[in-house]
Amino acid sequence: MQNNYILFKKQRDLGTIISDTFKFIRQEYKTIFRLYLKHVGWLLLLVVAAGTYYQYTSLNSANSLLENGAEAFLLNTFQNTGLSVLLVFLTSIAYSAMSLTAINSIIKSYVDNRGEIKDEEVSLYIGRFFGQTLLSLFVVGILCFIGFLLCFLPGVYLAVPLSLIFSVIVFQEKSFSDGFSECFQLIKQNWWITFATVLVISILVSLVGGIFQLPVIILTAVETFTSLEEGAGTSGALGLGNNWLYLSLYIFASIAQYILGLITLISLALIYFNLNEIHNKTGTLEDIDGIGN
Repeated sequence: MQNNYILFKKQRDLGTIISDTFKFIRQEYKTIFRLYLKHVGWLLLLVVAAGTYYQYTSLNSANSLLENGAEAFLLNTFQNTGLSVLLVFLTSIAYSAMSLTAINSIIKSYVDNRGEIKDEEVSLYIGRFFGQTLLSLFVVGILCFIGFLLCFLPGVYLAVPLSLIFSVIVFQEKSFSDGFSECFQLIKQNWWITFATVLVISILVSLVGGIFQLPVIILTAVETFTSLEEGAGTSGALGLGNNWLYLSLYIFASIAQYILGLITLISLALIYFNLNEIHNKTGTLEDIDGIGN
């Protein structure tokens, strides 16, 4: 075991979960990003490309409303934006599933080997759990979507426990059905603190991500004010679809936000281990067995 080994299997409060998330990243960032780029990098490029294409088509479709009228706008929106929305949807699901599987696989190897991450194990785990994670992500998305449609609150209620199912699938190697019930067992009497932890982490990640969005926001504001000064007939912000500086800044901001999202995934794993320790005392029992041996 390494001297700076972070024990995942223990109880943590909100502050410790956040601090240990950044501590783990600080200690293992080279291995994390190397394996992330190796297994998820190609999907990162695809999802960013799809998002950029959507941004390009949506802005150009909106610009056609000014130039050609409502009929051309509706036609362009249907022909171009519809395809880009589909591409964003498919690539986002694939990227999210692979990112979840990769991060959980890295942590599983780290925990099993007491501080050492083995590349071959990570590859093996990704191959074993990606399919289940992808299916689970799709089902969880549908359930939460239905919950949000019903009254919003049911969607929030479901999203909190079901955010743990991806960790359960990898760390406990359970099927979706078993993992589904396990999530609600883990969350029992801990829904509010789990919700608060996820909310705080999401806000922190969003605030940092917003820094990378500032150049895009500033450029959009400048184009809008410029068009207002020049008067009617200018496209303003709607013409940014053909502005390569804007698209370049958008790509940079998107990549930064996706990478920052890894912070949330690592935090979710720590939340899972915290709840698992509260209910099952896995780490405590392993320590007792270790003393006996």
